[in-house]
Parts: sequence; structure tokens; C-alpha cells
Amino acid sequence: MRPFRFRPAAALELRAAEEDRANQQLARSRGELEAADRRAADAVDAALSASAELQRHHEAGSEAWRLAWHRSWISRQRHEVTLTRDAAVRSAAAVAHATAAMHAARQRRRALERLRDRAWQRHKTEMTRNENKDMNLLANLRYLADAAANEGTRHDD
Repeated sequence: MRPFRFRPAAALELRAAEEDRANQQLARSRGELEAADRRAADAVDAALSASAELQRHHEAGSEAWRLAWHRSWISRQRHEVTLTRDAAVRSAAAVAHATAAMHAARQRRRALERLRDRAWQRHKTEMTRNENKDMNLLANLRYLADAAANEGTRHDD
């Protein structure tokens, strides 16, 4: 019997490589999400710090121009918070997309692996069947050889 050969083995290798790339993309996306979340948290902290500083200047009785400058600065900080939160949301969407791509790649690879496993089981079953046929044939030949050898020595009393 021929040795086992899974014909779509090349496709299985391609699927495994595709899954590896999807896992790498997911890891990059998660890293980008963590960085975006950190930037968003830093922006929130900066905006809160700017508000606290404005409050200190207001209580200290600072000049009007300084208070106006601080208000503009706080407005810029709040805008930065909005931008960084939007970036974090986009990064979260990229993580979700990468996760879906990774799951799809895993499913495609696993489908081919299941096909390979079933083909291997069929091959093993066929090998066992052929081996049993050969053993039965050998046993029959031995029986016939023994019967032929005993036929000449058989006494009919």
C-alpha cells in the first residue's frame, strides 16, 4: 500500500501561514490600542491639570489675558482628549477586525486539519484491512499447505 499523502498539504501550510499573519496583526493592533488608550488617559490628565491650573490662577486673581489664555489652552486640551479618544475607538475597531480575521483564519486551517485527520484515519483503516487480508491469505495458504502435506500421510482405517 502506498504511504499516506495528504494532497492539500500545501493549502494547509498556506492556511497556517495566514493564521500566523493574522495573529501577528492582532498583536500589533492590541499594542496600538494600548498605546492609544494611554495617550487618551494622558490627554484627560492634562486637561484636568489645565483646569486645576486655571482654577488656581482665577483664585489668585491673575490678569484677564492669562485667564483667557488658560481657557484657550483648556479648550485645546479638551480637543486633544476628543482626538485621542477617537483614535482609541478606531484602534478598538481595528482590534475587533483583526480578531475576526484571526478567528476566520483559524477556522479555515482547522477545517483542513480535520480533512487531513479524516484522510489519515481512512488510510489507517485501509492499511489495517489490507494487513488483515494478507494475514488471512497467509493463514489459508498455511492451512492448505498443511492439508496437502497431511493428505499423503493420512491413513483411512
